[in-house]
Amino acid sequence: MKLKLVPIICALIVVPTFAKETFLNGESIQPSLMTNSVKMANGEDIFEDDKCPPCFNCMLPAFECKQFSKCNEFNGQCECIDGFGGQDCSEPLCGGLTNDDSNNDHRPIRKGDSCDCEDGWGGINCNVCQQDSVCDAFMPEGLSGTCYKNGMLVNKFHQMCDVTNKKIVEILNGKKPQVTFSCDKSKNQCNFQFWIAEMESFYCDLSTCDYQFDLNSNSSHYKCKDVACKCVPGRMLCGEKGSIDISDFLTETIQGPGDFSCDLKDKNCKFSEPSMDDLILSVFGDNHITLHCESGECIHYSEIPGYDIPKKPTFTLQNLFTIITVIIGVVALIVASILAIRKSPLFTTGKISLDDSSSTNGNDEDDDEQDDLLNYTPVTLTFENVSYSVGSRSIVNNVSGIVKPGEMLAIMGGSGAGKTTLLDILAQKNKNGTVSGDIKVNGNLVSKNDLKKIIGFVDQEDYLLSTLTVYETVLNSALLRLPRDMSFKAKERKVYEVLKELRILNIKDRTIGSDFERGISGGEKRRVSIACELVTSPSVLFLDEPTSGLDANNASNVIECLVRLTKKYQRTLVFTIHQPRSNIVSLFDKLVLLANGELIYSGDMIQCNEFFYNNGYKCPKGYNIADYLIDITFNEKHRHSRREQFQIPGIDEENADFEDEAEEDIHRPTRSSSNTSDAQREWEHFAVHRDEAGFNKADSQKPHTEPRKKSKIYEIFKNSTNFEMLKNDIETSIAEGDEIVFKGNYKTATFTSQLVILSSRTFKNLYRSPKLLLGSYLLSIFMGFFCGFLYYNIDNDISGFQNRLGLFFFFLSFFGFSTLTGLHSFSIERIIFLKERSNNYYHPLSYYITKIICDVLPLRIFPPIILTSIAYPLIGLNLENNGFIKCLLILVLFNLTVSVEILIIGILVKDSSNATMIGVLTLLFSLLFSGLFINKDSLKFGFLQYLSMFHYGYEALAVNEVKSLILREKKYGLSIEIPGATILSTFGFDVGGLFKDVIFLALWNIFFLILGYLSLYFYVVEQR
Repeated sequence: MKLKLVPIICALIVVPTFAKETFLNGESIQPSLMTNSVKMANGEDIFEDDKCPPCFNCMLPAFECKQFSKCNEFNGQCECIDGFGGQDCSEPLCGGLTNDDSNNDHRPIRKGDSCDCEDGWGGINCNVCQQDSVCDAFMPEGLSGTCYKNGMLVNKFHQMCDVTNKKIVEILNGKKPQVTFSCDKSKNQCNFQFWIAEMESFYCDLSTCDYQFDLNSNSSHYKCKDVACKCVPGRMLCGEKGSIDISDFLTETIQGPGDFSCDLKDKNCKFSEPSMDDLILSVFGDNHITLHCESGECIHYSEIPGYDIPKKPTFTLQNLFTIITVIIGVVALIVASILAIRKSPLFTTGKISLDDSSSTNGNDEDDDEQDDLLNYTPVTLTFENVSYSVGSRSIVNNVSGIVKPGEMLAIMGGSGAGKTTLLDILAQKNKNGTVSGDIKVNGNLVSKNDLKKIIGFVDQEDYLLSTLTVYETVLNSALLRLPRDMSFKAKERKVYEVLKELRILNIKDRTIGSDFERGISGGEKRRVSIACELVTSPSVLFLDEPTSGLDANNASNVIECLVRLTKKYQRTLVFTIHQPRSNIVSLFDKLVLLANGELIYSGDMIQCNEFFYNNGYKCPKGYNIADYLIDITFNEKHRHSRREQFQIPGIDEENADFEDEAEEDIHRPTRSSSNTSDAQREWEHFAVHRDEAGFNKADSQKPHTEPRKKSKIYEIFKNSTNFEMLKNDIETSIAEGDEIVFKGNYKTATFTSQLVILSSRTFKNLYRSPKLLLGSYLLSIFMGFFCGFLYYNIDNDISGFQNRLGLFFFFLSFFGFSTLTGLHSFSIERIIFLKERSNNYYHPLSYYITKIICDVLPLRIFPPIILTSIAYPLIGLNLENNGFIKCLLILVLFNLTVSVEILIIGILVKDSSNATMIGVLTLLFSLLFSGLFINKDSLKFGFLQYLSMFHYGYEALAVNEVKSLILREKKYGLSIEIPGATILSTFGFDVGGLFKDVIFLALWNIFFLILGYLSLYFYVVEQR
């Protein structure tokens, strides 16, 4: 198939016309103009008319490249000079020059007697620029080109000349003689074409050229050692009918040297070559060819000969004023913020009298609007057959109970018994598993949202901001959660009354403190947590192990406060507790005892001891009943042995007497009944009866050969009359239940108020713990002076260019990696946010906006401004065209964008160490594609650079600084002047991309802000 196509392809190719003899196999051949045959010197046709003409191949002797163009030895095609095309480079081209090595391939071949050039281009073959705008294409993107018309060679110029020899013009009888002349400085080569009536007659190649310029006389001189010329066959002066033929003369006589000189002012030039001058003199009477030339070359304005690169701009008063204005503005903003915050009522503590004697009206307690502790709805909480499972594993199984206003319900059990799980279910917290059963308030099923309006929940751990005072902590809770139409003074009064009731009014001005800064005690922190919930006057208060981690005295104080609130104000309290002391146990009203999620007992605490005694479990005298209950339920595999040890085979009247003094008992008190002695006696009893309670190690290691049966203790309560009484109480309470009046149906703080309150709280935290903020500012000041002296008065040369790029990379790295501090700050606040969000303190959006305004902005806006204001003038960076302001904008926008990006990582990754690792890897990935390590043109996956914030910041800073600079370098006696934009383009930067980079940074910033909020809203949710 391929062999059949060869004659067809060859038949479509026309053999070009040649002007001279060539040789094939040692014999002369003469190409024909009108036929598709090539004849040997003896007249024999090599290619007959009826055969395929030869394909063009400039490597064959039969073909040549005109205009002395280069023949590509790899493909046999001609590489034409500018302005000529066709297979043999004999056809003039139209259109205009382009900045492309293969521009001739895209230019149209002339059709007709003349060219129609594009706008801005002129000359016979449209090589001469006429307007500056057409030269922009020859410059790096973002730079403007200049059409240099003075006629002095810079890189590669083109000239269009009119022949001014009078004799020549007269002899041609109206046919205008013209010359096109071009030179390439890098190749030391020129070319010359002679035209008559825009038809080329002959052309010359001038090589080994030397260029000389005299700026004083404004003249140029091109002297070329070697000259070679050829005729275009059949044209004027070259064999055209009626004209002379100088073909042999040009080929054999013209050898050089050639000389082309011009007076640049008058644009008058002359071309001379010894043999040609003789011909001109003998035929026309002139010494040489005289010309009037118009030239054009596309260059950068800095390349214009005689252009004096301006010195580095000096630091002016206007520049100083701009920088000082920025510094003063930043300082004023910081001072104004501090003063405004300190004057805020949230920063002050008023003096409110709580003296009961000041009340002259005995009905003050009836004022629900002013007495916070009476503004509630008494409720009875009942729960039946409450179960919870995760997959196939049962955590809580069929637990029931009831607690009425003025009563405290304690949920007890060993570790893993399901206490906290049951408490979370009763408070309707978000759980991952499946919940079943009925939970009713005053006999009514209540939705989760409605229940939140009448309850308070205190976690086991005290998650409080360490820098706030006791008063401020409780006040923030009141301001965020109490009715929006309630006055500030009324809310403040509520806070004082709660603090007084919990006996922490005397420490209201003390800070909470942390592990590193001393504050209030653990018991006081627990009461502050309780106060934050009581300030909203909840009907039901849930507490998760309120005595956990407290010493005996603090635990007693906390429980006493709860008892007082319960009895005095008819609150309903439900809490979990683990092995309380005996004096605390005696204060409980109700008890729910659990073991491995099973209900062991639910009812009055006062009847608990008697119930277990009647069922064969006797608590030894002097032994804490709470410890005893834990002992009999703690370890399932020892239950049977414990039952045998504690169960009494025959229950009689004597054994039922708890006050039998005749029997000698190890638990009989031997010391005064102080708090300390009670605890000591409990430990002494535990040590003596350790083995009796089933903790003997040897016994525990004995193999159990019999299958283990479910212990009796699981069944005794559900089979007892106490359980029937509990069910009757629940049914009666449901039947007599009243409709609930949700006093929490008021509207809490507005969104704007939430922003103000949270902003005040955040600023207090920054104000009282300024280490991070001040550290960032001081470090920015230090780094500003350090970089300023390190790069002091940077030069406009190649090394200065390198220093600038290194400086900007350091700036971005410094600020980028500084944003990792945001991971730590959010990890501290995460648990506080979870608690406050679950307790309806505020909307997540208000917290997020506050976080951005009060935490991110002070840390990410001012440090770049401080550092740049110091370093910029010392280094001597670009101050023209608002370069300083643009640099500030780029750095601030970059810092904000990266900080929000890192914040998202902190939101999504809970563990701070893993978040730090991911944050560092993210920044390193972004650094890799910044443009410093990998050239954009070398990237195999170019889209990755658009994911790099460092790429946008780095490119924008480099373009803003270097684009307008002219870099001058002198090495080894050579003086080099290069536009900074040219080097930027070589490095792969988009010279015109400053505005685009800023826009992309802004868009990424907006995207990250939205993504950060969505992550906070949907991901940071309490799951218990």
